[in-house]
Amino acid sequence: MPSLTRVQAVCAIFSLCLAAPDAGARVIEVGAGESIQAAVDRAEPGDTVSVGAGTYSGEGGLALVHVRTAGLRLQATRSALLDARGYTYGVLVGDDGPVGPDGCAPISVRGFALSGFTVKSAGHAGLRLVGVDGFSVRDGALLDDGGSGVAPRCSAHGLVSGLFASGHRGAAVYLADSDHVVIEENAMTQNGIGVLVENSTFAVLRHNQIFGNSAGIALWVQPQLPLPLTDHVRIAENAIVQNDLPNGVAADGADSLGAVPSGAGILNAGADHVTIERNVILGNDSFGVATVGSPFAPADPRIDPFPDDQRVARNVILLNGHSPDPERASPPGADIVFAPSVIDFQTRQVLTPDPDSSDDCFGDNRFFTEYPTGVTSELPCP
Repeated sequence: MPSLTRVQAVCAIFSLCLAAPDAGARVIEVGAGESIQAAVDRAEPGDTVSVGAGTYSGEGGLALVHVRTAGLRLQATRSALLDARGYTYGVLVGDDGPVGPDGCAPISVRGFALSGFTVKSAGHAGLRLVGVDGFSVRDGALLDDGGSGVAPRCSAHGLVSGLFASGHRGAAVYLADSDHVVIEENAMTQNGIGVLVENSTFAVLRHNQIFGNSAGIALWVQPQLPLPLTDHVRIAENAIVQNDLPNGVAADGADSLGAVPSGAGILNAGADHVTIERNVILGNDSFGVATVGSPFAPADPRIDPFPDDQRVARNVILLNGHSPDPERASPPGADIVFAPSVIDFQTRQVLTPDPDSSDDCFGDNRFFTEYPTGVTSELPCP
């Protein structure tokens, strides 16, 4: 997929720009007991707010640190703890707001970088980016931040790298309504999902360690959002191992996260142009890689429910599917599952058949079990 190289090029250029601040830029230092927000409020584009070791907290509200200034850098080591108890977000970049089929939040911040920090105990997300074009999040830790660790929305041209994320009810990294984002070299454990990609395009997930979550990686298309598709996603060279924790979200509730079976390695529910290659996917109880039609398509006529142009090649996919989640309707347990039609897995009834699945392919994978039998031989990669 040639377009994916643009993701890497944009992120490289953006990183170089961040590494070379303007000659007039300042470094504003914050020590233990001082206010990070006060430093952010007086910062100008291109400035760096450098935070010393210590614990930083507050009385609660929307965000412990709220950034609206373009080109700002926040830097610290992980020994700078943002204790976000009582706040919706530990760090909010941009302005949160409603997102619907008529449009996304507008770009309001151009250029943002965060390095280091430990963000803990936010109510909804440790780091939320909304309407941010050009961002870099590196080398921090996110712990027990309610729904998500890092949650870019309506954002573009970003990098999420070198993080440790644990203890989130939803996803360690939740990418929504965004494009051209690289998620690499992170460690994710004891979350609902390691990485969730929702209604986003040109995403790269590579070199991540995703283990001991309820599910590893999920791609899907939610209804009534600005972009009615998830398209061009590359999942490469990740370790996705034993993601078998119980799903803490109710299976019969309104939250779609509750439908994701515990023990899912990689779930593609209706995303297009997905490449899954050179991953190690081991010991996930429900399945290793499952490709299914989107269950959300009936709620939005703009959504094409069928996963098209998927390539699954050169992966090690072993010892998966031995004990599927008994509480959730899901595909049969196997290393590789390919069921691209819209199916009610409770009754096994095909609701909307995929008219043509010949554009999907499998090649040179190491696996033991598949569903249906022989499907990988029937759809070889050229």
